[in-house]
Amino acid sequence: MVALLAGCSGLKKSIDRINRSQMAYSDLQNFIRTELTTKFHRSVRSVSCTPHVDQVLQTSQASFRCLVRFTDGSSYVSQGTVIDPSTDPDQIFYHFRFTNPPVADITTAPLPAPTVATSASSQESLLAARNLAPVIRRLHARFGHGLIIQLAIYPGELEAVIGTGSGQARAVSVTDDGILTAGPAVSFAGSRSGIEFSQFSAGVIQRLTRQIETKGKVRPAAIDRFVLTNSLPDQDSGWNVYLKSGSTRFQALVLGDHLVKITPRGRQSVS
Repeated sequence: MVALLAGCSGLKKSIDRINRSQMAYSDLQNFIRTELTTKFHRSVRSVSCTPHVDQVLQTSQASFRCLVRFTDGSSYVSQGTVIDPSTDPDQIFYHFRFTNPPVADITTAPLPAPTVATSASSQESLLAARNLAPVIRRLHARFGHGLIIQLAIYPGELEAVIGTGSGQARAVSVTDDGILTAGPAVSFAGSRSGIEFSQFSAGVIQRLTRQIETKGKVRPAAIDRFVLTNSLPDQDSGWNVYLKSGSTRFQALVLGDHLVKITPRGRQSVS
């Protein structure tokens, strides 16, 4: 008898799990996640809809408030609707609606993570001038009249946002094997700071990498990325250099001057 009751209890839990996975609010959450990923090409961290309505009656509908969080840290609230137009009481046939996500301002949104994983110490690393220089030349040839608003250089991939004038910008990426991908021109409001291509030197990135190794005592393989910043003291542009782990980072002006090591204990010059 004890074994039989335990078996029934386990069966009930299995049925409950199946029922929960088929609840109206859960189906809506899955629909929103899929649409945002496939149609809008947004990376979704979570979707949470309330109230937790189990089932929508035939020829009826239910309204939801859905909080959507993206992996880049942004979020928005969508109004969701689940509709069952069916008149058959033995069938559940839902239609879903939700609010499209707001258009992201690519000039201020976080840059995407790289799709190519390459070590900073590899022969193909973009931290080496011989590999980064052709990438810069290719970008300059296509977007030379623009301003580099955002820029992240990973060993295997370069991510950038380039202002093309008239309040428009493009998201651009180049992998270490030379594949360039440019998004459509999108509008933004207001003014943005950035650097000209004449200030973007492959030699600077390589020199800073070597200084971080020799004077900062950090192996090149530990470097994660160089990120352009336009908010250094005195409104200067420069580089934040992040490591793969830990809270230590490095910082230098855009042309490579005044390299400093930044730790929880403070700043230390290493140039």
